[in-house]
Amino acid sequence: MTLPTICSGGDTGGVGSGAGIVWSAGDRGRGADPDPGPDPDPGPDPDPRPDPGSYAGTVSEHEGSGSGARESLEIERKYEARLGAELPTAGRLREAGFAADAPLSFSLRAQYLDTPGEDLAAQGVAVRERHGGSDAGWHLKQRGPEGVRELHWPAAERMPEGLREEIRARIGEAVDAVRPLARIDTERTVVLLRDATGAAVVELADDRVLAADAAGVRRAWREWEAELVPGAEPALLERVEPLLLEAGAEPSLSAAKIARATGRLVELAERQGADAAVLAALRELDTSDREAARRLGS
Repeated sequence: MTLPTICSGGDTGGVGSGAGIVWSAGDRGRGADPDPGPDPDPGPDPDPRPDPGSYAGTVSEHEGSGSGARESLEIERKYEARLGAELPTAGRLREAGFAADAPLSFSLRAQYLDTPGEDLAAQGVAVRERHGGSDAGWHLKQRGPEGVRELHWPAAERMPEGLREEIRARIGEAVDAVRPLARIDTERTVVLLRDATGAAVVELADDRVLAADAAGVRRAWREWEAELVPGAEPALLERVEPLLLEAGAEPSLSAAKIARATGRLVELAERQGADAAVLAALRELDTSDREAARRLGS
């Protein structure tokens, strides 16, 4: 499949500190998905297709966070993909026991927020405000032993008070210093995989990413994600991974998009006690990302 080339543009928002953090959206309409028209009649299928504009499927979802957010748990794997690599073909997926829905593409734009010292990143927390896709709005994500716990609030001009309190619970009064540290534009192509019964089980996402940090340094990269949809067995990711590696992917060393977008992958890895080989690989990855962005701008 051929993916569109990612383009930069638009205004970078600003955030004021203190209570009621405000995101200044600039061109809020830019990057929104085109109207796909009415949904086809699903007929009697008891397993309706998950919305492919959302972050790939969750294994649990409820309203029980106590902060007015929708809560979900994501189980996913991330991969580096070469510029010319293609997701596995429908034929190759059939050989492995999967049926692939037609690919769908989306444009996503996000502001990632943290303190200047990245107090949230140090705790494995990412906060973003995103446009595009069905889950546009405010998000807090935190990795745990079972996967990534995500809290989602609907789109709003001001940071939701519930999100502000979630941040305060993690970093105290440093919440007042939270501001945008990076803007990330993503051209995403999604392929939904089904098992032999027709049930949706794994969502593959092919992302072309262009990021700019607060200093204007740009980085670009391509990544693939494989994520379970609700109720799917985690072992399915073990079946999908060899197909992605065969297609030219490699497991990603990047712990978080915001760390990659701000050039702090090495710093984050050092805090976590990574060895010299991993640190060297991360330095090389950052150099490659900056060079890729320069090529896009040339």
